[in-house]
Amino acid sequence: MEILIPTRFYGFDSVTYTVAAVIGFLVSYYAFKMYSATSKRTHKYLYLSFTLLSMGLLVLSVASWYNYFNYEIYHGKYLLDQYVAMDDFAYWIYYLCSILGYLLLASMYFPEKGFPLLFLPVWSSGFPYFNVLSLFILSYAIFRSVANFFSKKNMNSFLVAASFSLIGLYHLLLVFTSFSRFVYVIAHICLGLGFFSLLVMLAKVSRK
Repeated sequence: MEILIPTRFYGFDSVTYTVAAVIGFLVSYYAFKMYSATSKRTHKYLYLSFTLLSMGLLVLSVASWYNYFNYEIYHGKYLLDQYVAMDDFAYWIYYLCSILGYLLLASMYFPEKGFPLLFLPVWSSGFPYFNVLSLFILSYAIFRSVANFFSKKNMNSFLVAASFSLIGLYHLLLVFTSFSRFVYVIAHICLGLGFFSLLVMLAKVSRK
């Protein structure tokens, strides 16, 4: 599938991944503080989930910056062997960390007894269906968080629902990047807003 990216956006996606990784580690830090205070399973899964997601985004940001500088220096004429090896390896790490992270997020909403931690086997050459699989896993967490918001109707539950929904929207939009260049841009904005939304919620809770 061809991905259309606006030329002026080159480098901005690298910034997005870097910022999202930093925000994700902050989310993980606040979630770990909550888990240390409460020992709740949901806080533990949230902490582990965003640690994995942030690790994957950090590796992806390094690869993205590498690609950007390679493009700028060589004007699109990449050193193919180095580029492919770097890009492929970084994406596989990102894929693995993201899937495991999303599985942990979905598992937060299962009862402590009777439902083991979700696990799905990961295989496929190049993992071309990563975004569809990510959206599928996230859909349960999105549904439960939205239902929780309509039940509680407070700002914290809204921020959680908005966070999961925006991250899911990021993966959904990436499926349609072959139709418009601006879909890629909007997708990355959704990713940043999704991470930021959860950070705001956890920062508010930790101050209480």
